[in-house]
Amino acid sequence: MDCYDELGNRYQLPIYCLSVPINLVEETNESESPAAESEPWSGGGEEITVKFRLSTSGKDIKVAIRTGETVLTSKKRLQIAEGIDPSRQRWYFGGRLLHDKMKVEEAKLQTGFVVQVVVTPLNLSST
Repeated sequence: MDCYDELGNRYQLPIYCLSVPINLVEETNESESPAAESEPWSGGGEEITVKFRLSTSGKDIKVAIRTGETVLTSKKRLQIAEGIDPSRQRWYFGGRLLHDKMKVEEAKLQTGFVVQVVVTPLNLSST
């Protein structure tokens, strides 16, 4: 898988480095209640167009997002465009994982930047 840092240097990562962890404990908290599902679409801020590079196909998808919205809301926009559930998306930019509660402006994304989207497979078997 090809990845790029903020200076444009290319790195090739073996796919096994991006494997799904098998020993995670799921935490539940109040912020993941149905109220979080009703998050407003217009988070304010400037509208930017960002390229999302999918790990499944390697193709680039351009999606308009707002700098004032959360990464989770932006993942929902990508879901509308490509049909990939937000829980299966992991976004990486500038060598960092972008967490769902992070604002887009905190990630310092700008128009034309590329976000690596690692899509976890549907059929995860624990063997």
